[in-house]
Amino acid sequence: MAKLIITTSRCPSISLIRFTKSLSNVFPNSLKINRGIKFFSSLFSCCLIHKASDFIIVYEKRGKPLSLIISHLPNGPSVFFGLSNVVTRNNIDKFFLFSNPPHVLLVNLDSPISRRITKILSLLFPKPNQNSQRIVSFVGGKKKIIFSHHWFQIKGIKQKDILLKKLSPSFDMQPYKILLGTLFTKEKELEWIITPFINKKRKKTF
Repeated sequence: MAKLIITTSRCPSISLIRFTKSLSNVFPNSLKINRGIKFFSSLFSCCLIHKASDFIIVYEKRGKPLSLIISHLPNGPSVFFGLSNVVTRNNIDKFFLFSNPPHVLLVNLDSPISRRITKILSLLFPKPNQNSQRIVSFVGGKKKIIFSHHWFQIKGIKQKDILLKKLSPSFDMQPYKILLGTLFTKEKELEWIITPFINKKRKKTF
């Protein structure tokens, strides 16, 4: 099973630590590393030791999660997202089996860039089993991708017999850059970047 390393910027706030802990529950194959004052080179060594297939780092501004970077190891690519509307709920219960891989829904992500990003995102999740009761969804919108995390239980054949509960976290992702290498690669080739020169009349949908 692929292994995912999750960490933060140096000296993270309590809210950022809480967010990354919540984010690690999304991925059953993840390992959250307490960054502390570790240098970036130390993180690379950690990925090598644990034979990680992917690396996620979250940055903050004034105690709020600001951006998230996903880097696929060992050769890339790396995709950069801005974060907004971040909600971390205190509804973690031992009843929810976070060890089971979730079902992944990819909705309204049909543009060339969207397909490229969904391919990167899909690498983060192992194939779910039939007993999995979690769903993570990535829904494309205007200049953003809406992420949500749910638990469900089917008690009958009717729609009203399906129980659905929101889990933590939920947030909006604004893709703004893709690099062909990893974050640890010295020479990184730019694959795609969003620029302020895009015609504002043409509303971008991911």
